[in-house]
Order: sequence, then C-alpha cells, then structure tokens
Amino acid sequence: MPPRAARSGPTGLPAELGFVFDNLRDPVYAPMLGDRPPQDLADAMHGAWAAFAVTGDPGWDAYDRATRTTMVFGGSPRTPTELVRDPRPAERALWEGVR
Repeated sequence: MPPRAARSGPTGLPAELGFVFDNLRDPVYAPMLGDRPPQDLADAMHGAWAAFAVTGDPGWDAYDRATRTTMVFGGSPRTPTELVRDPRPAERALWEGVR
C-alpha cells in the first residue's frame, strides 16, 4: 500500500507524523504507510521540521503571496521533494475571496 499523507489510520493519527518524527517503523503507522515507506521522504521531512524547531528556518524562504512558493515533499522520482511556485493555482483561485 503506498503512503498517503491525507489518510488517517485506526488511531486517527495522520500518516505524515511517521515522516515528521522519522518513526516509520512504529506499528501504529503500518496500516497507513505499508511495508516499505520511503525513508528518503522521512529524512527530508524530519530534517526540515528539526531545522525549523532549532533555528526557525526549515531550509527555504518563508511563504509569501507574491510567489506562493511551497515545499512539496514527494516520495518517489515521479514526485520529488522540491520547491514549487504556486502549486495548484486553479484550486487556489477557487478560494480567492472566501474567508
């Protein structure tokens, strides 16, 4: 089963917590992450969170409305971890003006 950060497991924990805390081997995450979750994704995500906790800098510039640059954490060559300028602009545009 592929990892999916939006899915919650039987405990109600979001799957991304296994990556954020680099705790992929905890059995509570197995139903959400499968048998071989991508360790390189956990390394990247945990590293960014740890850097932010220690220094206030996750390793990329802060979000701003002009560029809308966002870090997208991937787990495969098809979906690499990379900074993306204004990801999903059509979806974002649907929410313009909604508060």
